[in-house]
Amino acid sequence: MEKKIVVIGAGIAGLAAGCYARMNGYQVELYESHKLPGGLCTSWNRKGYKIDGCLHWLTGSAPADSFYRLWKELGAIQGRKIHDPEIFYRFRDREGRTFNAYCDADRLEKHMKEISPADSESIEFLCRMIRKFSRFRSPVDKAFELFNVLDIVKMIWTMRPYMKSIKACSGITAAEFAERFKDPLLREALKMLLNDRDISLFAIIVTLSLLHNRAGGYPEGGSLEFARAIEKRLVDLGGRIHYGKQVERILVQDQRATGIRLEDGTEIDADYVISCADLYSTIHNLLGGKFIEPQHAELFRTSKIFNSSIQVSFGVRMDLTHEPLRIGDHLELHEPIQIGEKMTEWILVRNYAFDPTTASAGKTVIICIIPEADYDYWEKLYREKKAYKAEKERIASMIADKMNQIYPGFSDALEVTDVATPMTYVRYTGNYRGAYMTWVMTPELMKQHRLVKKSINGLDNFWLSGMWVQPPGGVPTGAKTSRDIMQMICKKDRRRFVTSVPPVES
Repeated sequence: MEKKIVVIGAGIAGLAAGCYARMNGYQVELYESHKLPGGLCTSWNRKGYKIDGCLHWLTGSAPADSFYRLWKELGAIQGRKIHDPEIFYRFRDREGRTFNAYCDADRLEKHMKEISPADSESIEFLCRMIRKFSRFRSPVDKAFELFNVLDIVKMIWTMRPYMKSIKACSGITAAEFAERFKDPLLREALKMLLNDRDISLFAIIVTLSLLHNRAGGYPEGGSLEFARAIEKRLVDLGGRIHYGKQVERILVQDQRATGIRLEDGTEIDADYVISCADLYSTIHNLLGGKFIEPQHAELFRTSKIFNSSIQVSFGVRMDLTHEPLRIGDHLELHEPIQIGEKMTEWILVRNYAFDPTTASAGKTVIICIIPEADYDYWEKLYREKKAYKAEKERIASMIADKMNQIYPGFSDALEVTDVATPMTYVRYTGNYRGAYMTWVMTPELMKQHRLVKKSINGLDNFWLSGMWVQPPGGVPTGAKTSRDIMQMICKKDRRRFVTSVPPVES
């Protein structure tokens, strides 16, 4: 008789957990509070415009990256057109100076030296590291928790040529490296490249190496369609998803997870429970605060998390397909915008004209992101619905005025406006403090928490999956942590872990 696994949440981690459970002969049921798959990996429609809320680039969009294998196993990448950007981000300051963070390291080096010959030494170091790590392949096939002595020896041997560089790049923050630059535009751009100045330089190197390999493209159709593909894979494998079912409590008996109780009182038995929900909510709500792993408590107490953001999206009756493909534009505002206690001097603008699925011909979705939101301000404001609505309208109006300066005629062509705040993330997925990612990969975090526990001491048959147990988060960590957990469950049950790739549909 098949053992039964109950999975909480149908985000990417939950869908992946279900897929790998079915590949290995387990009965699996997912319980999701919403009516759609994907969790944070989602899109929504507004009057014929499709607004994307997640994917900017996909780690493993091509075979040059190790994660490509996982996406193939999950049926997420097959037959999907990938758009590879020429430019990662473009930065334009208020004086009109422009820096293009090219994905190709050779082109990037040349461009940066043209901007600031005086920074040649630091530029050469950066681009040399990008090229070097473009040859490195992350070991994703086996859960690190299952490594034996031979696995560790092999990993050390494989990483031997990179160890010195890893140490050099992981021990310094983006801001500290940026301060080496004499040019103010390059200095500011490097601080903002991954939306947090305290992130390690190594995280930037890894990201740029991915893009250099053209393995970090954007999957056409966006986030929800990407999640739908994994949902289809799960259903085809025989998994079951129950939408509109809010989990109220994880059932525990004799220090062992035995199932879940839904909000309507229904109880579902299980041999194993995997929570792919928000970590803080899982610990303090679903488990009632009775089981807390010391490492998790320390992380919440001492480690920095990514700030939540504000996303202002527009649907405009304009054809902007002539612009070269890039992840987005960081634009310095002539007049900063104050929201709560935070002053915003830079905004991120994304043009989705390259993806024909987002709008009909001659129309475009423009998304503007204010990357550092004042969560405490928004949480308080949310209690006063009229004030909350008025503040969203004020911000949308200010950002629309900025867009009118960039795209003349924007205001007259505007058809749709949509604003998502930190409280939108909380309402939709319950994410702790509205964070769209998890802990920032600072040098301190990389030293102290190389591996975040996917289980809780004293609670058997229970696992934690998703971005909170593999910082800094993002879509790939959902797939990877769930794959790892299923390997560990298979070992516990003395089963051989297997995977498969779905046939390509004709």
